[in-house]
Amino acid sequence: MKTISTIALSALLIGSAGIAEAGPLDFLFKKQDDRRDHRHDHRPDHRDDRFDRDRGRPRMSTEARAQLRLRELGYYRGPIDGSFGRGSQASLIRFQRDSRLRPTGWLDERTRRALRL
Repeated sequence: MKTISTIALSALLIGSAGIAEAGPLDFLFKKQDDRRDHRHDHRPDHRDDRFDRDRGRPRMSTEARAQLRLRELGYYRGPIDGSFGRGSQASLIRFQRDSRLRPTGWLDERTRRALRL
């Protein structure tokens, strides 16, 4: 009986020593914060072009800026959500026609320049 308890105690001590040391499976036991890939960190202070460094908030997408500009010019009345749906395309086509651009409904380079984006 004494031999079994000695073996069990030895195994326990060896196992705990292995846990205390860094091992090849440590990545399984890291905290959730440590698993985060910092290249995809979306804090405003992160060097990412999607953030307006002056204001510390996400920059608007080109589509959202186009919607905002079309609204300022009186062509668009929908939400500024960056989703370029039917209403956005229809207002863009009206703007393109009035600006003597080819009415495609696409935010091509000429249209972006005409909108001053």
